[in-house]
Amino acid sequence: MKEKVIAIVGPTASGKTGLGITLAKQFDGEVISVDSRQVYKGMDIGTAKPVGEWTESEIEKGGAIDQLFGARKSFSVEGVVHWGIDLVNPDEDYSAAQFKEYAQEKIQESIGRGRLPILVGGTGMWLRALIENFDLEATPSDPVLRQELESQRLGDLYHEYKQLDPEGAVTIDKSNKRRVVRALEVTKLTGQPFSQMKSSQEPLYDVLEIGLQVDRQELYDRIDNRVDEMIGMGLVDEVRGLKDKYGCDIDAMTGIGYRQVCEFLSGEEKLADAIEHIKRDTRHYAKRQMTWFKQNERIQWIEPGDTARAVELVKTFLNKKPTE
Repeated sequence: MKEKVIAIVGPTASGKTGLGITLAKQFDGEVISVDSRQVYKGMDIGTAKPVGEWTESEIEKGGAIDQLFGARKSFSVEGVVHWGIDLVNPDEDYSAAQFKEYAQEKIQESIGRGRLPILVGGTGMWLRALIENFDLEATPSDPVLRQELESQRLGDLYHEYKQLDPEGAVTIDKSNKRRVVRALEVTKLTGQPFSQMKSSQEPLYDVLEIGLQVDRQELYDRIDNRVDEMIGMGLVDEVRGLKDKYGCDIDAMTGIGYRQVCEFLSGEEKLADAIEHIKRDTRHYAKRQMTWFKQNERIQWIEPGDTARAVELVKTFLNKKPTE
């Protein structure tokens, strides 16, 4: 019998964090953040990392993955334990395969404590790899080919990838050179589109996927308001501190918000223009996220704020017999 897991998905600024916390409180759950940016320490405002505190916890004694990354404390948000946050420094690489291993360990630990694991996040490939149990370690790689690709301009790489994998090009973060290089590398080595990569492994969990569907204009308004709030909370100072410590050329700093503020700090554009570009690029990212998630017919879509419907879905799911 497969263990039951909840997943809250949807575009940025749709309210996933709040719903995850609400369901965790109602069903005695623990949240596992599935966000490829929130894994970085010190990148808080620009990643919309939930506000919480690190506490020593009796429930966490440090598994193998914790020992590897030094995460021996639990991150509490409104009394709800969160995992998947502040795992590595911004100048350290962190892959989907590493996250999958980490998340599987956290899921088993949560279940062992009698808690309901709740995946919350918008990094589609990471969610898919975990839920569908992709064998990421088996994905081919070629250091020579990768070095060749990394020496090319990002625009040229994306253009080539778009020719080979049109579907994948729609959803990939085309501003993230490392991801474009990796997608193109796998596509070239396998002769198959990276977006069509499938796992032959049996899924490990019985998963209820709840998606937050927001009217486009409302979502764009939410995004604009969130960006304004980030600026007010000190995003520029956060990026300045990271720039002084790590520079702006590392992969973590290519994320939306950090890249544009770096351009402002480097004198390439005015702050007002950088802010507008953050809003524009975030809207484009949200559109790619929805394109990705809409391909998944398993997702049960609800409107933001419809907590009653989400609770009903979870209750029905938890009461479902394994054979159903």
